[in-house]
Amino acid sequence: MTEGFWTPGVTAAFITELLARGTAFRLRHGAFTVLADLRAAAIQPVPVVDALAAMMPRALKVTTLPIAAVVASNLAKLQTERYLVGENCRTFLDLGAAERWLATAATPAATAA
Repeated sequence: MTEGFWTPGVTAAFITELLARGTAFRLRHGAFTVLADLRAAAIQPVPVVDALAAMMPRALKVTTLPIAAVVASNLAKLQTERYLVGENCRTFLDLGAAERWLATAATPAATAA
């Protein structure tokens, strides 16, 4: 779960850790689904969103399975959709809907398409 406002330094540290942990997890366990709980996160400043958007091409190489984010408002959904871009990415306002999508989208039949 993320929360509050991020600074560029916090964002850079998050990106470094996310990519390192994600890569280590993939090497050990294979592709994995992601559920990001962003409901307590603030609307972030433009430099933070830009840094996250720049990171996404690298993050999408870490796993090919579905990535879901859950946010608290339509404004947060719009902001998250600016950087969480990929065929395997979705942003939700409801945790249950995100969990159902992950369960369905991660099935072998869904990922083979």
